[in-house]
Amino acid sequence: MPTSPKSKFLSVRLTPSDHRAFFKKAERYGKPSDLLREIVDAFLDDRLILKPPSNPKESLYVNRK
Repeated sequence: MPTSPKSKFLSVRLTPSDHRAFFKKAERYGKPSDLLREIVDAFLDDRLILKPPSNPKESLYVNRK
């Protein structure tokens, strides 16, 4: 049996309510891990655009140009 080319893990901590909400919403698209994988691929391919929230909680949304 060939090994999968995917061998690294990505971990993130969420609040229990965010975790439940993500898993519930992700059901529409398949397994949550498949959705996360697609989000990472889209980000790397510049197909994912993040809009800053109206009240940012973190410094993630800084102008990087």
